[in-house]
Amino acid sequence: MRWFDGLAAVAIAGMAAFLVAQPPLRALEGPAYDLLLRARQEIYSPLARAQSVSPVVVVALDRETALRPPFDRLPQELWTPQVAEVMGRLLDAGARFVAQQETLTTAAKGAVPGYDADYLAVLERAGEAGRIVLGRRAPAPDRLGPAPDYIAAAGGDRNVRRIALYPDPDGVLRRAALYENSRDSTGVVSRNPSLALELAARVIGERPHLLNGTELLLGRYPVPGSDENAMLLNFRGRGAAMPVYSLGDLYACSQAGDEAFFRKHFDGKVVLIGPAATPSSQRVTAARFLDPIGGGRDAARCQLPPMQSLAGLDSGRTVPEVVVTATAVRNLLQRDAVKTLPAIAALLVSALLALAAALAVLRAKPSLVAPAAVLLLGGWGYLAVVVLARETWLLPLAQPAVAVGVALAVAWAYRRLRRI
Repeated sequence: MRWFDGLAAVAIAGMAAFLVAQPPLRALEGPAYDLLLRARQEIYSPLARAQSVSPVVVVALDRETALRPPFDRLPQELWTPQVAEVMGRLLDAGARFVAQQETLTTAAKGAVPGYDADYLAVLERAGEAGRIVLGRRAPAPDRLGPAPDYIAAAGGDRNVRRIALYPDPDGVLRRAALYENSRDSTGVVSRNPSLALELAARVIGERPHLLNGTELLLGRYPVPGSDENAMLLNFRGRGAAMPVYSLGDLYACSQAGDEAFFRKHFDGKVVLIGPAATPSSQRVTAARFLDPIGGGRDAARCQLPPMQSLAGLDSGRTVPEVVVTATAVRNLLQRDAVKTLPAIAALLVSALLALAAALAVLRAKPSLVAPAAVLLLGGWGYLAVVVLARETWLLPLAQPAVAVGVALAVAWAYRRLRRI
């Protein structure tokens, strides 16, 4: 009956693979990826420290800034003079490009004439040099984004790009879009880079282009996920967290005239400026089990120490959306976005592991089945961590685990029935 057991094991493996190929079980790979990021951090933290130098940094309009003067007396819509001063310092210090994740949708000049003059002047200077990009949320040509005066000062639509971050069905943000298709007033459809891709392309000095309408090349880098316009983000935590500077501290630094601090920390960097103080600016991401901004510890301070009253208030499960965009730019520049296997490959892996589990139940001693299953799943899980850390390939984890569990249960039931 050995041949019949082999046939039964193949049938069980096929059934398990078919089951895990269904959408509800495929969706488990998202949370599994989040756990893999944490496992990689725990096992490969020395490797993370070796990759800790980030070409991208964030300036956050955070809660700490909102509690410090002169910001505490003003709504965020009226922070443009302070933002202008810091932005000017960043440009003078040698920042390669400055992007504003979410520019204000209304200008203050309607209420106070000339209030935004400094901000408009900085945008105009950076726009003429091609060193500024403003973010917007709505598809072009809709104007749910920067105020028209700000767009004009920055050099027009050539310096405005969509943020383009979309969560998975479970509400967790793991991917970033690379481009958008837009239609102008004449009906002509064009494909424009997202904010992250635009910044990376400007740093590299080459425009991205599609091969065969699907695979996107940035320089010589074939960007993973471009066939679905959804790049899987490679978040990093301890030792390689995204440097996040507080706008309030940088404003105090500028007021003190500390040009050396700006040159030391921003020369040659891509700087993203964005809100981080409101719940709407926070997102649950694949880094929910990490600390992707180092709790603010990975960015140096210039004048003002961190507010102790705010220590520990961040749960770590959410991060500012501007950090997500910065992570996408970093992945593109460091060429370490996560690559995924085709769906058929994940199905084949699940089938093979399920077949091994079924054969173990049917042919091995009962006392050895449980240790063999633990060894099989543990070995595959460790291999997934190693491949993610070393090669930035994502191996399927949840689907094979479920397939092995199903195969074990069905094979055990078949073995009991065979003895009747």
